Amino acid sequence: MNAQETQRQHKGLYLSLGLGPVFGNIEDFVKDNTAGDYTLSMSGVGINFDFKIGGAVQENLILHATVTSSALPGPTITIEGNSSIKASDNMSVGEAMIGAGATYYFMPSNIFISGSAGIGNFSIINEDEKINISTDRGLSFQLKAGKEWWISKKWGMGIALTYGKTNLTNNPEAGLSEKLDSNRFAILLNASFN
Repeated sequence: MNAQETQRQHKGLYLSLGLGPVFGNIEDFVKDNTAGDYTLSMSGVGINFDFKIGGAVQENLILHATVTSSALPGPTITIEGNSSIKASDNMSVGEAMIGAGATYYFMPSNIFISGSAGIGNFSIINEDEKINISTDRGLSFQLKAGKEWWISKKWGMGIALTYGKTNLTNNPEAGLSEKLDSNRFAILLNASFN
């Protein structure tokens, strides 16, 4: 590590972009007055996008807005008491959050930890059947930690691990309600400007 890297601090405008694979599952606890109650689980591997914009309130401590989005194409669907099925790749389950949070960099190692909370929802897109459904919104959060290396005076690039969750109640129609809960883990290639 050279002297310049040792002296660098995070100040001013902050931008962060992350992209990588996401793993995990979404549990859907369905209460149906007609068909009865059951649990549906959707799991698989998808893609996660993470964007943050804000600024340093003091050296290495940053407050920011956060937007996250993930898409899981062709999920494996398991209905309680039944075998699992693999959905068509033309069907995808999405999860999104918009919120606010804070990131702190431990210098000079440029290791960071981050937490964000906000509102989130789920969506289902089925291109075969021309279906595009979005749920009601609920509480969502993201925890993130990683390490970056300076690639220029203002840009850092590295890798990050995230854990996120969205929990909400959805009421799509009379006599039907859903409690949705997700657990998602992602490995992101992360770049930041600061």
